[in-house]
Amino acid sequence: MKITIVQGAFIPVPPILGGAVEKIYFKLGQEFVNLGHEVTHISRSYPSFEDQENINGVSHIRVKGFSTPKSLMILKFYDLIYTLRTLKHIDSDIVVSNTFWLPIFFRNKRKGKVYVSVERRPKWQMKLYSNASKFRACSPMIFDLVKEKIKPEHHNKISYIPNPVPFQLKDFKVEKTNTILFVGRLDKEKGVHVLIDAFNSIPEHISKNWTLNIVGPWQPAEGGGGEAYFESLKSKKGNVNFVGSVYDQDALSKFYFESKIFCYPIQDGTGDAGPVAPREAMSYGCATVLSNHDCFNEYALDEVNCLRFNQSSNNQVEQLSDQLIRLMTDLELRDKISLNGRKVFDDFSTTKIAKMFIEDFQSLLNE
Repeated sequence: MKITIVQGAFIPVPPILGGAVEKIYFKLGQEFVNLGHEVTHISRSYPSFEDQENINGVSHIRVKGFSTPKSLMILKFYDLIYTLRTLKHIDSDIVVSNTFWLPIFFRNKRKGKVYVSVERRPKWQMKLYSNASKFRACSPMIFDLVKEKIKPEHHNKISYIPNPVPFQLKDFKVEKTNTILFVGRLDKEKGVHVLIDAFNSIPEHISKNWTLNIVGPWQPAEGGGGEAYFESLKSKKGNVNFVGSVYDQDALSKFYFESKIFCYPIQDGTGDAGPVAPREAMSYGCATVLSNHDCFNEYALDEVNCLRFNQSSNNQVEQLSDQLIRLMTDLELRDKISLNGRKVFDDFSTTKIAKMFIEDFQSLLNE
């Protein structure tokens, strides 16, 4: 079959500026080709990329996009302009939409059935997507939320396919160090401030030989919470290393490979739907601590392959600190959590998830 993947207006593909969704679909497109299908991937143009090229069998088409603006209203306007530019390039069986406007403006089903990939908490826009042939939820939580947003007679249009771990494991031939790792945007909804406070509250005789590495952007253009939030994080002091953005997959994987503990303390109100970073970390054997947010429930088993804490509690900093201390001081527990976490890679491999997508696409074409 012919498959077109349409990314948003702000992050290029390959994802040299980050973007979990871009990273996922960059790999999925190649897997679709390996399974015998014709794939076109549309994304924003970028100075170092050709407007058209073939990467591992995937035909990449790039159209003029934008840098991410601070204003949400301007962002939606830019995304509209970009989406209208993509329409003339679409002629396939399945059109995977990762943009706000495409399901509204692409209405020629002879050139493809619209397959909406829901990667964040759905809001009112779902009611505008009456033209969509399918809604793919990236987690059970999102599946339920999409059901709430669309009419009951359209519930048969919803499917659940999880996000994959979008890489192959590598052996960097180094030992794990006494490092706690966070990877993600530096934003309040990610709970980075909570993690730093929890780390700094650990008694010195335990924490003195440990480092907290914070990997990710603070700049709003890259999804970060801005300079004021970043400065507030730096003011907390402690043995905290702000690495900045790391978009090279091998360099990022090396951070996972070397770290003993990973923490992803996202907060209530986050738009996260199916975060990839925790699964990447678990795949590399990081003993992982997660909040109790519903988006982790499809794979996170407390006291089995991770530890969890209640982000809704008034004493969440203390709870998180206690869980970190357990992993820092109890080698047997850390090894158990690490070993069980590694199984996530097999459960969410790109090859396995790609086959689930193809089956879903085919069922849509058979209707």
